[in-house]
Amino acid sequence: MAGSHTSHTHPPYFFLSYAHTPPSRDNGVNPDRDVATFFEDLCQEILHHTEFPAGIPVGFMDTGLRNGDAWQERLAMQLAICRVFVPLYSRRYFSSEYCGKEWAAFDLRRRASGADDRPPPEAIVPAFWVPVPDFELPEAVRHIQFKDEALGWQYLKYGIRGLMRINRLRDEYHLTVDALAKRVINLAEEVRLPSREPCDLAAIKSPFQPDIFRITVVAPDARTLPTGRNRVFYGPAATDWHPYRAISSRSLADSAAEVVRSFQFKPDVGSLNDHRGDLLADEASPCPAVVIVDPWATLDARCHEFLKALDRRNKAWVGVMVVWNDDDEQLLEAGEELRRGLGSAFPVKTHQGRLSAKDVLHGISGLAQFESVLRQVIQALRASYIREAPAFPPKVPGSPRPHLLAPACPTDPAEPREA
Repeated sequence: MAGSHTSHTHPPYFFLSYAHTPPSRDNGVNPDRDVATFFEDLCQEILHHTEFPAGIPVGFMDTGLRNGDAWQERLAMQLAICRVFVPLYSRRYFSSEYCGKEWAAFDLRRRASGADDRPPPEAIVPAFWVPVPDFELPEAVRHIQFKDEALGWQYLKYGIRGLMRINRLRDEYHLTVDALAKRVINLAEEVRLPSREPCDLAAIKSPFQPDIFRITVVAPDARTLPTGRNRVFYGPAATDWHPYRAISSRSLADSAAEVVRSFQFKPDVGSLNDHRGDLLADEASPCPAVVIVDPWATLDARCHEFLKALDRRNKAWVGVMVVWNDDDEQLLEAGEELRRGLGSAFPVKTHQGRLSAKDVLHGISGLAQFESVLRQVIQALRASYIREAPAFPPKVPGSPRPHLLAPACPTDPAEPREA
């Protein structure tokens, strides 16, 4: 019942969004044949409950489209006219960039149809293909759930695929399909979501992917050390710098990345060479960022000029942390000279005294303090980025400003998933 019909006279009741499963071996068997069966069953059930005309696709499923050149355009067209969006939840679904793009495209259309004085209409009917614990659901989808008593506890335990595969649960499978069909019909006929121009799927960001938090290490590497500087704290790359090697075998960049991940961000770790262009660009940064500075880097003219340029731009969502080590005798001996270099590199942030430049001149003196301050910095930069940086998708009537997926503070580690 899938097809390419695009008439607005009888748009499909639903768009089935699902993650394509890779084959375990090359035997010609379609690994998504169960999804296709469910799709046909859902279409048939909708036909039983409606007067939808014969010969017109009841729903849309992208079987086979990805072999063609225009499949993105065809998907975008169907997302622009379908009446309800039915995502099949699974772990693979939420790791799929294109499933996230499909969700985002439909959600943008849904939000655009709302009025300023009321929330966007409900037009999404999620279904568990494979059960996913609530704590694993991306924040973007947690507010949209469909838990009807008619679905039964077996559905929540096994998911649709499990109900299809276990013979003794076939009756529960049919009850689940019936409940989903009725929900799709009710929303389609109550909401009557208007169609809109197809969007550019390639340009849409998946809301399922973790937001990026950039970590830039400004430090010498083993080849560019100042004359006489102890090499023990450095490695082949700037990101190998590990000032607290006496208490940790990891580089400071690795320690920072672990803290960033605890906020559900994806760390983008790099050196000055890696991130210079984005940090100094006139346009808005694509993500919040923290620049971690080794005071010795200010003795390098190129690094010093970069830090001055960064300070002049004064982007609220780009923070600076200067790292000292009280056990480093060379650092203590050169402290006065290095502080002068830092003061001339950061006149704006030093004058402002903002959290993201805490103790610019005196710096952070230990690993525990570094991790504690970094947590505060992440929260402050996240808030600044949300408040001041351009957002995507663009704001539409009746919708709040989109937000980063990371929570305001780290959550407790999730309990182990049952086998």
